[in-house]
Amino acid sequence: MTYRKNNPNDGDPVKLSVIVQEMVPAVSSGIAFSKNPLTGLSETIIEAGRGTGEEQAAMKRDPERWIGKWGVWLQSPADGILTDELARLIMKNTKEIESAYGQPVDLEWAYDGKNLYFLQVRPITRLDIPVFSNRISKEMLPGIIKPLVWSVNTRLVNQTWVDILKKLTGDDSFEPEKLTGHFYFRAYFNITVFGRVFERLGMPYEALELLFGLEQEGPEKPRMRPGVKIVLKLPRLMSFAFDFIRIEARFNTLLQTKKKRYEELVREMSQDLSDKEWLDLANRVYAETRSVAYFNIMLPMLAMMHHRMLTGMLKKEGIDARTLELSGVSIVSEKNSPHIRLNQLHQQYYEGKTELTDDEQRRLDRDLELFLHEFGHYSDSGNDCSSIPWRETPDLIRQMIAQPTTKKSTSSFIAFDDLKLPMFRRSYLKNFYRRSSRFAVHRETISSLYTFGYGQFRRCFIGLGNRLVQQNVLERNDDVFYLYWQELVELVNHVEKPSQKELVLQRKRDIEHVTDAMLPEMIFGFDQPPLIDEKKSSLHGIPTSLGTYTGPARILQRLVDFERLHQGDVLVIPFSDVGWTPLFAKAGAVVAESGGILSHSSIVAREYRIPAVVSVSGACRIAEGTMITVNGYTGDVFIAET
Repeated sequence: MTYRKNNPNDGDPVKLSVIVQEMVPAVSSGIAFSKNPLTGLSETIIEAGRGTGEEQAAMKRDPERWIGKWGVWLQSPADGILTDELARLIMKNTKEIESAYGQPVDLEWAYDGKNLYFLQVRPITRLDIPVFSNRISKEMLPGIIKPLVWSVNTRLVNQTWVDILKKLTGDDSFEPEKLTGHFYFRAYFNITVFGRVFERLGMPYEALELLFGLEQEGPEKPRMRPGVKIVLKLPRLMSFAFDFIRIEARFNTLLQTKKKRYEELVREMSQDLSDKEWLDLANRVYAETRSVAYFNIMLPMLAMMHHRMLTGMLKKEGIDARTLELSGVSIVSEKNSPHIRLNQLHQQYYEGKTELTDDEQRRLDRDLELFLHEFGHYSDSGNDCSSIPWRETPDLIRQMIAQPTTKKSTSSFIAFDDLKLPMFRRSYLKNFYRRSSRFAVHRETISSLYTFGYGQFRRCFIGLGNRLVQQNVLERNDDVFYLYWQELVELVNHVEKPSQKELVLQRKRDIEHVTDAMLPEMIFGFDQPPLIDEKKSSLHGIPTSLGTYTGPARILQRLVDFERLHQGDVLVIPFSDVGWTPLFAKAGAVVAESGGILSHSSIVAREYRIPAVVSVSGACRIAEGTMITVNGYTGDVFIAET
């Protein structure tokens, strides 16, 4: 009656059916979900108790819980009511029933000691909960993201992803603002959106994370194989694939003109501009960087795909891909990596001496000016336009040049031609090796170009910030980064601009409050989760450079703190960016809170042959000076008790 009252049916008569079925003398019974009903993830959840459901309710006992995914138990009781064999049978049948119904299901089951019965099946409703993950975003948009930085990055990254997804599916309903979440000033990607795109193409929901190698292994792990739905999308996919084929040619065309366009904008920034002119320049930088952002997404993705496939092929031949030198990568790395030039300047001016003559000082000044012209756009983070670039801190760079770099690169990689491979496999693998090498080179090149172009946003916003300080709207010029883009647009369009000092101060307090917070890897729904406050005796991440090392942890949140790093310290950094690599000469090992096998910290750590573990959640919360052991084989970071 209550249901009828709350769900009126326009006066139509209610039709009821009664099912009469024999009672199962249950030894155990319970429920099963083919998907996690809270998160929508592909986890089979089984709850079980002794006897019938009525007996369980009368005894007021909590059911035992099993969670399975891809043939592996994520959770299972130590001494369960169900045997492992029976639990696996329930899981298998649950997935089969889901397949038969064509949608996720909620089942009731009973076991009489001999046979398993399914008593009821219902569809699982409300599986549209967004799932946000920082597994990918913490490398692309690491650390604390200030409001204006968030606005810039999401306009670039989100709109680029929308363009990619629209081209892939033909669906123009994707909304840029729904692709990401800004939780406690950190970036998360809405993987639900991307997963559904792959589902429409007849591929598994988890295909996006499978593509990046971010999901766990299991005997029933879905394969990246499209279903019959793919036939309807073939014309569009062929067009998309054709873009992939032409991407290298298009990228080479872009390289010929884009840097020049950026330099023309930089020259305009040296003029005395109005508020609106500064904002207009920021919009022009955005327009120029749209195409660069596309390649900065696609080329690293293609590089990672090729590298993973090459790794799998070589693994079958008993070869560790981490020992293989990719052709051309070291050359482009030397061209785009400032740590190599810094080391050359140190050897040129400070090798065997502590003081310079006046003539040497003048020559160093000229070389420093050339260095900053080439690398002055680098900062602590190439994805944070609020970070102070090196061109604004020449004294810091001068000190880094003067610092001794006692550690020399002793890397000894294997050339492809030296690999012992069967003749019939060598030709095929070499072709794939060449493609992997080319895309690795493209990845380094586009990263350098994107960092340069993206860095011009800071020039625009600091220029505008200076004017807002003069108008008493802001206290400091870099306070502009605590306003969102739309707030800035509205502010510039005001004839009489209201003060933003109180708003900026409050946002600074909010950021300070959550700076050291440890956030979960996945967030369900749009609400911010409760903050986690826990310390672990061991942490785990992705091993990217082989070896083990024990030493004191030196946590550096900013490059300006580089003098605190001593020879043999374990360098613990918040993210992987080329700006940190000059410090690796002193480090005994590297631990980063974000990154992957092809991140800058991983590549340079392998050059120096020091162990590295990246994507280590909570690494920067390790107490300063604590002895830690870094295992570059397993990804474990062990923390000594104090």
